[in-house]
Amino acid sequence: MIRDFEQWNANIGELSELQELSGCRVGIEAADYLTSRILNSPRAKEPLVPALGGLPLALHQHIVEDLDEFKKQNIEPWFVFSGLDITKQDEPFRHKQDEAAVNADAWNLYDSHQAEASVAKFGESTYVTAEDLFPALQSILAQRDLRFIVAPYSAWAQVRHHRGIATQ
Repeated sequence: MIRDFEQWNANIGELSELQELSGCRVGIEAADYLTSRILNSPRAKEPLVPALGGLPLALHQHIVEDLDEFKKQNIEPWFVFSGLDITKQDEPFRHKQDEAAVNADAWNLYDSHQAEASVAKFGESTYVTAEDLFPALQSILAQRDLRFIVAPYSAWAQVRHHRGIATQ
């Protein structure tokens, strides 16, 4: 996602009722959706996912609830997934290494019989990323016959490209 997008958007973004989009196809950037609605949402955040591994236990339920709400409001969601990351860093595994250290600290707290502190520390971990959840979301979308696309590079550019096609 664009760096500092939330700060930039805070002054120009608008909130409105979901039903205002009834009858529309809505482009949704998959990583942003998974980050805001699953990984960082108080309703769906599961702090022990980095400890247990796998997918968040309620991932399927939360996605299905959102998709059902879109259907109820007569909104066609169209998910766009990012493809290749052309902004590769010099140390591509740095994030995973840093988060592995956070997880190790959490396990040390657990080994010291500090269960609550351990759970809180695991909750700080960002070891599981939105991109890790892409296959699960794509599977749910395919089961429901909903359209999605994997962009060659940036999903944001692909969403913008299709917006331009729709308005021509």
